[in-house]
Amino acid sequence: MFEMVTVIVLVVACFVTATISGILGMAGGVTLLGVMTALLPAPVVVPLHGIVQLASNWTRTWAFRKHVRWSIFFAFMIPAAVGIAIAANIWADLELTWFRAWIGAFILAFLVWRKYKPKLRNPPVWSYGVLGLAAGLLTIFVGATGPFLAPFFLRDDFDNEEVIATKAVCQTWLHLLKIPAFLALSFDYSPYIGMLAALVAAVIGGTYFGKHLLSRVSKERFVFWFQLVLALLAFYLIGSTLLPR
Repeated sequence: MFEMVTVIVLVVACFVTATISGILGMAGGVTLLGVMTALLPAPVVVPLHGIVQLASNWTRTWAFRKHVRWSIFFAFMIPAAVGIAIAANIWADLELTWFRAWIGAFILAFLVWRKYKPKLRNPPVWSYGVLGLAAGLLTIFVGATGPFLAPFFLRDDFDNEEVIATKAVCQTWLHLLKIPAFLALSFDYSPYIGMLAALVAAVIGGTYFGKHLLSRVSKERFVFWFQLVLALLAFYLIGSTLLPR
């Protein structure tokens, strides 16, 4: 198992990144992914990250359950399951030698996407099936698909609660499906149950703390420092893979 210092750092990271999601409405998951990749062996990162994010998204889904647009979810759910099944078969044959580098590249892509992401007004319902397939393929490899799903949920005909609720239920489904996928790949969650309980508690606490801080923090300054730290983390992950030790 992991050293106590590592567990403590992860608990703090879960709380802080959930607070980030509470303030920005997103980005906590991808930040936590970077921290976990820096601290943990590659094969355990996405399976454990999925459990923590399942708790985070389920909390938001339950809180806003009356606002879910179920037609969107039903279009999304089956293709997402197909995507995860395909990706799990590919994952089984990977050595994960370059995992830290590709997570670093994914984080940099997220920062660029966050700045230049497309503005989609009213995508047709069928397009969420295509989105589900793509998200299912991606989530097995990198875990944090939220920022790339976001433009499809910022619809003109959705109010804020519907955006949060519908995106959250789709992400909950993705993270829920990853559990049987990784179990089928012989990943054993049992040694990590105690640590996961602490991480889940931290992410729930951080979510509520972020909501509390939302009106008290200068979002512009917060976003600047958040993006700077996340970019440095991404370069560290890439450099630690490419540079000789």
